[in-house]
Amino acid sequence: MTRMLPFTVAAGVLAAALAPAAAQMDRYPPPDRPSAYDRPYDRYERPYDRFDDRRPRDDVYQGMRTGPVERRQGNVIFTTGGVTKDEAEAFRAAMPRYALGLEFARANGVRGDFLAYVEVSVTDMRGQPVLHTVAEGPFLLADLPAGQYTVRAASEGSLKTRTVNITPGRHQYLAFTW
Repeated sequence: MTRMLPFTVAAGVLAAALAPAAAQMDRYPPPDRPSAYDRPYDRYERPYDRFDDRRPRDDVYQGMRTGPVERRQGNVIFTTGGVTKDEAEAFRAAMPRYALGLEFARANGVRGDFLAYVEVSVTDMRGQPVLHTVAEGPFLLADLPAGQYTVRAASEGSLKTRTVNITPGRHQYLAFTW
C-alpha cells in the first residue's frame, strides 16, 4: 500500500488541477461557425486573391485620398510635397487654388529629376520675411497676399532668386532647375 500512495497522491493533484477546466467545458455551447483558426485571413494565402469582391473599388479608394496637408506660417498658408506620382498629381490639381506654385527639379539631359529638401524663403518688397521653410518634395504651394515678392530657393549649394507679382484671383507658377 505504501507503494501506491505516491501514485495516488500524484493522480489526485493532477485531477484537482484539471477539474475546474473540465467543469467549464459544458458551460458554453459549441460554436455554430467554423473553428476560429479556419478563417481566410489566418491562412497563408492573401484573402483578396480568393475573394475579389471584397477588395475596395478604385473609385472608393480615390475618394478616401486627401489632398496636400496645409500648414501656416504667420498669415501664409502653404503646403509642400509631391514625391510620389499620386502626390505629384494631387499637387498639380491643387495648384490653381494657391496664389503661388513652385516646382523644383534637377536639369539633366532630356528629362529633369524632381528635387526635395530645397530651402525656400519668400520676402516682401520691404525685405520682411513672409515664409521660410524647407520643401519636403518638388512642389511648394503658398497662398500669399497680393504684392510683389522675392523668392529664394537653395539646393545643392546653389541659390536661385526670382521676383513674382501676386495679384488677387490669379495663380503664379515658378520653376526652379539646378
